Amino acid sequence: MVEGFRLCLTNWSSRMLVAWVVLSLFLCPGAGLSLTDRIIAIVNKEVITWSDLEHEIQDEYKRLKAKYQGEELERRYRQKQREVLNNLIDDRLQLQEAKAKGISITQEEIDAAIRRTPLSLTQTEEEFGHQLLLKRLFDFEIRRNILVEEEELRRYYDANPTLFLKPPQYRLKQILLAGKEEFERERARKKAQTIYAAWKPDTILEDFAAQHLEHISELGWVQENELLDPLSQAVKELKPGHLSSPIETLLGFHLLVVEDIQQPQPLPFEEVERDIRGTLMKQRSEEAYRNWLADLKQKAFIEVKF
Repeated sequence: MVEGFRLCLTNWSSRMLVAWVVLSLFLCPGAGLSLTDRIIAIVNKEVITWSDLEHEIQDEYKRLKAKYQGEELERRYRQKQREVLNNLIDDRLQLQEAKAKGISITQEEIDAAIRRTPLSLTQTEEEFGHQLLLKRLFDFEIRRNILVEEEELRRYYDANPTLFLKPPQYRLKQILLAGKEEFERERARKKAQTIYAAWKPDTILEDFAAQHLEHISELGWVQENELLDPLSQAVKELKPGHLSSPIETLLGFHLLVVEDIQQPQPLPFEEVERDIRGTLMKQRSEEAYRNWLADLKQKAFIEVKF
């Protein structure tokens, strides 16, 4: 009987809170809620309105509208609305928690941060300050409590050998037929195709290039990421001693020969220790943050009216 009375009292209190918030918004001067607006969520004693949601989602709606239409646009937009509303609730809870813990950001700190990272075109100084405050709260509640021991770093390194490899290296030579203007590029294209058609695997590259009055360039040992995109893809598919088909780049047309390949080699633990620590810190911080936020939600009064 007592338990039932408590439950009724709790439900009655929640309804009274909602009614009080709604009434105060419409009757109090400066409440900031117009007659065309409406409440879509209540987080403890604070409200989130339709206009709050529209402000946050307006840029995303433009992107969706540029890609979709009709029912698909509506479906994706509704999905994005729910996602953004959940984020607004999460942010509101955290800002309330920061206030309860006495965590704040001064105007001087906001100004200094803006000098380092200017505001985006759609971001207000208040929103920027909120993000700084949320980061400070995260550092206080989560990050400072995350520890990674040296032994854990070594275990992660040993358990994931394929994650810590030097990329393969290729010893390359090339014939480059340069061409910038349209007529030059067409001439380079035709000659590159002619050279490629005449190539035989047992041909000495230098003699072959001389026959066609072209020069061999020694590129030496290079990694994929040191090459232009079309070339990096070609070297992965090219067998040593073979000539590539003509590859077009902004420079002209390339004919590549891979002379040798150095297979991926393990990176020393000391070179990747910092990266591993960052990975493990990130994983544990994210898990701790999810649990902490879930606990905040469990203790809070949240009503969604959307």
